[in-house]
Amino acid sequence: MLRNYFIVAFRNLLRNKTASMIKVTSLAVGMICFAIISLFVNHELSYDRFHENPEQIYRVVKDFINDDGSAIPDATTPPAMAPAMWNELPEIASATRVFPNWGRKYLMEAGDVRMYEEKLIRIDSSFFDVFSFQFVKGDKSSSLANLNFILLTESAAKRYFRNEDPIGKAIKIDIGQNGTDFFVSGILKDIPENSHFDFDFLISIRSFQYAGLDTDWGWYNFYTYARLKPETDPALFNAKLPELFKRHNPENENRYYSQVITDIHLKSNLKWELKPNGDASYIKILSTIAVFVVILAAINYINLVTAQSAKRAKEVGIRKVSGAGHSLLVRQFMLESVILSLVATLISIAAAEALLPLFRDLFSTSLSFFDPQNQIVLWMAAGAGVITGLLAGIYPALYLSSFKAVSVLKGAFTQTTGGNFLRKGLVTFQFMISTILIISALVISGQIDFIRTKNLGFEKENILMINNAGRLQNREALLTEIKKINGVSNAGGSNGVLGGQNWTTGLRTEDRENSLLLNFLSIDYDFLNVMGVNFKEGRNFAREHGTDSSAIILNETAVKQLGLSEPVVGRRVVTGTDDNNNPIYGTVIGVITDFHFTSFHDPIKPFGFFLLENNVNILFVKINGDNLQGSINDIKQTWSKLVPNRPFEFTFQDEQVAKLYSNEQRFQKLFSYFTLVAIVIACLGLLGLSAFTAQQRTKEIGIRKVLGASVMGITQLLSRDFMKLIVIAIVLSTPIAWYMMDRWLQSFAYRITINGWIFVLAALMAIGIALFTISFQSIKAALANPVDSLRNE
Repeated sequence: MLRNYFIVAFRNLLRNKTASMIKVTSLAVGMICFAIISLFVNHELSYDRFHENPEQIYRVVKDFINDDGSAIPDATTPPAMAPAMWNELPEIASATRVFPNWGRKYLMEAGDVRMYEEKLIRIDSSFFDVFSFQFVKGDKSSSLANLNFILLTESAAKRYFRNEDPIGKAIKIDIGQNGTDFFVSGILKDIPENSHFDFDFLISIRSFQYAGLDTDWGWYNFYTYARLKPETDPALFNAKLPELFKRHNPENENRYYSQVITDIHLKSNLKWELKPNGDASYIKILSTIAVFVVILAAINYINLVTAQSAKRAKEVGIRKVSGAGHSLLVRQFMLESVILSLVATLISIAAAEALLPLFRDLFSTSLSFFDPQNQIVLWMAAGAGVITGLLAGIYPALYLSSFKAVSVLKGAFTQTTGGNFLRKGLVTFQFMISTILIISALVISGQIDFIRTKNLGFEKENILMINNAGRLQNREALLTEIKKINGVSNAGGSNGVLGGQNWTTGLRTEDRENSLLLNFLSIDYDFLNVMGVNFKEGRNFAREHGTDSSAIILNETAVKQLGLSEPVVGRRVVTGTDDNNNPIYGTVIGVITDFHFTSFHDPIKPFGFFLLENNVNILFVKINGDNLQGSINDIKQTWSKLVPNRPFEFTFQDEQVAKLYSNEQRFQKLFSYFTLVAIVIACLGLLGLSAFTAQQRTKEIGIRKVLGASVMGITQLLSRDFMKLIVIAIVLSTPIAWYMMDRWLQSFAYRITINGWIFVLAALMAIGIALFTISFQSIKAALANPVDSLRNE
C-alpha cells in the first residue's frame, strides 16, 4: 500500500510539471531562507557555550552613578574585586581577572619575525579554573608557573615559529624600558569565533608589578569573572555583590551586579565590551522572517493544490467508488505534500551550503551545515520540511478527500465558494507580509543612510591613523616632517580614537562632592585642528600659553551636566586628587559643539580633552583627496627614515566610524535579502494562481475576443480581482509596519521620522510587483487564438 502511495504521488507531481515546479521552487526558496537564518541564529545563540558548565560562569559589572543619579552601565571593575570575592563570598568556586590591551599594539619579536600585535591580554593564574580554552601543548598547572610565561594560540605560534616547537622559546615584547622576554609555556587551540572575547597571547597579570593590584578599588580597567559552585543560587550571589563593594567603598554609589556569560553577546552591550556585541532584537526579527517565509511558501502549496482541485476530482471519485475510504485519501494527499516538501528541503540545504560563502562578510564568520556544532540545524531543517509538508497538506487533503463521488462522476463538480475565499485570504496574507517587509526595509535603509550621512561634528574623511606611535622619542620631529609632505594639510596625535577607544575619569565642580563620568582623550596641540571640531566658545590648546598643561576643553553636554554657569571659559573644575588627597584643578579654556563619538543608539555623553603630549600613541594625518596613495607612500618613507625599528601600519578614521554601525548595516543587508526572498515567493504563488485562473476562463476569453474585446480589456479583467486583494493587503499592512518600525527606531537616540512617502512608495512597489506578475499570464491568455479555445464547443 505504501509503495502505491509513492507511485501515485510521483505520477501526479510529474503530470502537473508547471504547478509542481512552482510548489517545489517556492518551498525550496523558503527553506533556503529558513536554513541560512537558522545557521546564523544558532551561531549567535552558541556564544561562550563551549566552556564547561557555562551556566556557572558569571561576569561582574557595574553601573557608574553620576551626580544626578543617572546610571552608565560599564563592563569594567577595579582589580581588587576578584580577590575580595574569592576571600569573602563562599559561593565562589574560582574568580579571575582579565586585563586587555586597551587599544595598544605590542611590538613582538621572535628570531627574525617582528610584528605588531593587538590580541594580547593579561590573566590571573586562576584563568583556566574559570574558562575552558583547550590546550594543545602544556596544561593549566605547569604553563602558568613562571611569572614570565606566555601562552600562544596555534595560529600565533605558526606566525612566529612556523613548524618549530615553540615551548621554552622566548618572545620579546616592548613592555618596560628595553622590552621584556616572555617564554612560551603552552599552546592553545585558536579561540572559537563564538567567544565574547578573544586573544592570541596570554601573559601574567602580575607582569604589572603593581603593589596595589589586589587592593586598588579605583582603577576601572579590569574585567572580573567568577565560576560559581554547583547548586549555587545566582540570585544570592548577585545580591551579595553590592554589599561586598560597599564594605570596601562606603562612600561610592556605583552599583555592582553580574551577568551569566552566555548572555553577554546578545544581551549586554555595556560600555567597554571586550568585543562588539550582537543584538537579540535582530535575532528575533530574522527568526520571525524565517518562519514567515516558510509560511508564505506553504501558502503557495495550499493555493495551488486547492485551485487545481478540479483536475483531481475524477481521481477522487473513481477511488471512492473503488472502495477507498476518507482516511486513505487523506494519507495519499498528505504523503504527496510531505514528499514535495522533503524534495524542496534537500534542494534548499544543498543550495544554502553553496550560497553560504556569499554571506561570510555579512555574518562575520564562516558557517557550514556540516560543522559539528551546526548538526542541530540540519535536523531543524529536515524537521521543518516535514512539518511544513504536513501543515501545508492538511487542508488540501481534507478538501480533496471530501468530494462526493456521485457529483464528481456526473460532471457536476464545481469549485466551492469556501475554497475561493480561502485562496483570496491567503493571497492577501502573503502580500500583507510582503508589504510589511517592504515598508520595514525602506525605513531601515533610511535610518542607515541617516547615520551614514549625518554630520558627526568632526571630520572623518581622508584622515590616516598611525596606531603604533606610542613612546616615540622623536614624535615632534616626525610630525614636522609629515606636515611638509605634499598633500598633507595637518597632523596631530592622541591616545584614543573618536568613535572608538577613549578613556574615562571623574570630573566635578568645586562646589560638589560627587563626580561626573567624563569621557576624555589626551591630545597634542594639533589634534583638534586635524579633526575639524567646531568651537562654540573659547580656544584650542596653544603653544604660547604655558598654563595649558592644566587646561581642559569640554563639549556642550559636559558643560550642561556639570552645571557650569556663564561665562564657562575660565571656570575651574576638579580633575582628580594628588597623593595627599588634595584636589587637582583644571581650567576650562574652550567649549566645542557636541559630536558623535559613540553609536547613534546612545545620546551624546560628556567629553573632554586634556593636553598630555607624552600620552599620545596614535598619529592622525589629514590628507587632501587629490593623490591619496601618493601621500601615503610619502608618509611611509618618512616613517621608515625616522622610525626604522617599527613597522608602518595605518587605518582610516572613517573605517573606525563605520564600525559603530556595522551591526545595523549587516542587519539592513540581511533584512533586504530576505525581504526579496519573501517577495519572490509571493510572486510565485500569484503567478501560479493567475495561470490557473486564466486557464479556467479560457473559453470566456475566447468568446470575449470574438465579440471584440481588446487585449488590454481582457488583461484588466483578469487582473482586477487580484489587485483588489493587493490593495486590501496594503491597507492592513500599513499600521502594522508603522508600529513595528516605530518600536525599532526607538532604540536609536538619533533617528529619522517615518514619513508618509515611505508607505506610498511601498504601496506602489507592491502594486507594481503584483501587476507585473499577473500581467505575464493575463497578456499571454489575452493574446491566445480564440479559435483554439472554442474549437470543442
